[in-house]
Amino acid sequence: MNELEEEFGNKKETNYKKWAFRFLIYLVIMQILTFYVSVKLLNVLINPEDLLKKLTMISIISKVILVVGICMTVMSIVKKEKENYQYYISIVGYCIFTILTLLPLVISYIK
Repeated sequence: MNELEEEFGNKKETNYKKWAFRFLIYLVIMQILTFYVSVKLLNVLINPEDLLKKLTMISIISKVILVVGICMTVMSIVKKEKENYQYYISIVGYCIFTILTLLPLVISYIK
């Protein structure tokens, strides 16, 4: 076992910025899917409860991906990983999506 550890090293570190970037891509895909479902299914006469159920499921999955991605980005900052395009895009992207998620709450609170 020592030979294997010497050969491969103890590389149990996670690349948080890479995972944060992946989750950001998944989040963008979920937002496009939300747009597609809402536009496509509004043109077709379907049950409104079915549309609401589909949009709610997509919204919940998107929120989970947002929270996990933010956690990965924070872990990347805390672990002081090497900065590259994934790092910067994740920070900017999650800031934008967090603002877009919290904006309706702030607007409804003001009214």
